[in-house]
Order: sequence, then structure tokens, then C-alpha cells
Amino acid sequence: MTRLRLAVVGIDHYHTTGWVESLEQFADEVEIVALYDPDPAMGQTLAARFHDPSLSPALAPRYKSLPFYDDLEQLIGRERLDLALVTLQNRDAPPAIEQLAAARVHMLIDKPGARKASEARQAFAAVERNGVRATVGLTRHFDPAWLDAREMVGAGRLGRLLSAEAIFVTSSVRVRDPANHLFDRELSGHGILLWLGIHDVDGLLWLAGEPIVEVQAIVANLGGEPIGVEDAATVTMRFEHGALGTLHLANALPRAAGDGYVAVRGTLGSIKLAADGTMTWIGAGSREDPLEVQERRYGTADVGGYGPGALLQIRDLLDAIGTGREPRVAGADLVRALEVIDAAYLSAEAGRRVRVGAPAGR
Repeated sequence: MTRLRLAVVGIDHYHTTGWVESLEQFADEVEIVALYDPDPAMGQTLAARFHDPSLSPALAPRYKSLPFYDDLEQLIGRERLDLALVTLQNRDAPPAIEQLAAARVHMLIDKPGARKASEARQAFAAVERNGVRATVGLTRHFDPAWLDAREMVGAGRLGRLLSAEAIFVTSSVRVRDPANHLFDRELSGHGILLWLGIHDVDGLLWLAGEPIVEVQAIVANLGGEPIGVEDAATVTMRFEHGALGTLHLANALPRAAGDGYVAVRGTLGSIKLAADGTMTWIGAGSREDPLEVQERRYGTADVGGYGPGALLQIRDLLDAIGTGREPRVAGADLVRALEVIDAAYLSAEAGRRVRVGAPAGR
């Protein structure tokens, strides 16, 4: 079997090592043949300046034997690539996606892959135009609890959506280091609402099965660290058929940790998905027992790398490449979520409600 030739496009990124270690588990189908980063020093250190503390701090030493490039055009011209892992800063990812797509290279892209919806829209237009397969690391689409919840909503067990909420708090800016590129406005575009809120906004859109059409938001730097982006955000939202929702995110914990949940509430039932893998269903029950509560706990297998969801997403992408179908998570999913986030930032700046998709100034 001929293996797909893959390049790691971006070493200085928070999640590179996790994705690479997940890809290593597909060694019979994928061969990592080259590395790229715009910073030449990355070819020697193989280590991002800042990384997710749950992931390895650097690529394995054996990767020093691979060709390293700090010029993306040279990489594409010399390495006959089939596939690329794109783990670049939000500023740098969209033009790289366009360049790789023009060379007919399929892509696995870490989220959010852009600073705003217009950048992502242009990048994924190139993906579609060139007929390549690209997926974005919104891994909740592969989480068993989320898949079960989505099936329950699709089966009508929720009824008509009434309300939704998502809350997530994680380590403070001080714990993560104010110098972290996550807090660099030029490189990242924005703060926690973009970096982590992309998961919750995408998750709410996916679970609800209907668009978010209007938002009002407040963002702030509550920790007081010298950063150019927000470390806290609260967003209220209205869905297409009238349901209301809230989203709250904050870099507020004094250690490396995370806590939160996502919930959707309807006329027939309520589903809550907690960060610890617990799903709670509350239904109408019976006349004798008017409250029905079911709780399921989903274990997480220790598979290394970026986790079980990453393995399932890589498997889905490889199958999509082999069959020509679209990946389960495509550019359109990212753009939809970014449009909501863009509207939230516009709302926070303007101090008013904003229609999703409305141009600035309206």
C-alpha cells in the first residue's frame, strides 16, 4: 500500500506535538516526510515556544533527520506532498491553506485556522476550487457523548429548542504566560472567545441544528496581564427559531485545568454535556414520576497524542481522501462558527446587539 506523504506545516504551535503523535499511529497509511516553520530555529529545537501542558513539549529527536523548510513554496515544490498537518498561528494559516490547496495537497488543520470568518472563507474557497479534502480540528464531532446527544436531538427527544448555554473556564493568563502567542493580537487575532469559544459555538450550532442569528457580547481583560486580547467573554445569543442562549469563557483558574459544560434545553427534554465526559438527560417522565433523569458517564481511553477524537478525525479524513467524499468536519463548519464569533466581537466593540453576518457598522 502506498503511503500518503505528509508534511508538518507549523512547529511553533500549541498543539503540534499532539497531532503529530496521533498521526504516528497511522504509520501504515501516512509517512511524515518533511517539516516547515517560518522560524528557522524550529528546525533545530523541534519545540514550540509554548505548548498545551497535556502534550509533549517537542517533537521526537528523530524528526531532525527530516528535511526542514522555512519557505513553504520550496517545501511544496520539492516534496511531492499528498497531505499536510497545518498547525500555524491564526494569522499565518489562511494563506498557507490557499497555497497548499493550489498544489492539490489535502489538509488536517488545527482550529481555528484563521482570525476571522472572511479569512477562513477565502482559504476554504481555494480548498473547494481545487478539489482537495480538508478538515478542521473541531474534535467534539467525534466525541461519543456529543454524538449520542446529537442523535437524541435529531430523534426529536429535545422537542423545540428553548435555551442553550455553554460555560468554560481554564488556566489564567499568568499560568499560561502573558508572552504566549495565544495572547498576541497580531498572531492570534483575539483571545479566549476565538481560541476556545470556537469549540462551544460550533458545538451549539451542531447540537441545535439551527443557526445563531443575533448576539450581544462583552469581552474584557479581567486578569490585568499585559496582553492585547480578552481573557474573558460573555455572549448572549438568539437562535433562528427564537431560542436564547448564553456563552461564558474565562482564563480564570490558578493552575493548568479546565471546567465547564454545554447544555441545550427543549420543550420535551434537556441535555447537559460536562467537561468530565458526563451526559445528563432530564425528560418529562411519567404521571407517577414527573421528572426523568438519566446520567451516562463516558470514559476516555488514553491513546496518547491529541486524544481519541483526533484519531477518529484523522481516520475520517483518510477515508474522505480515499473515497472522494467530504470530511465530517469541513470548512463550512468553521466559517459558520467564526461568523458568530465575529458578530460577538463587533457587538462588544459597538455596545449593541448585532445580527450574525451583518457587515461592520450595522
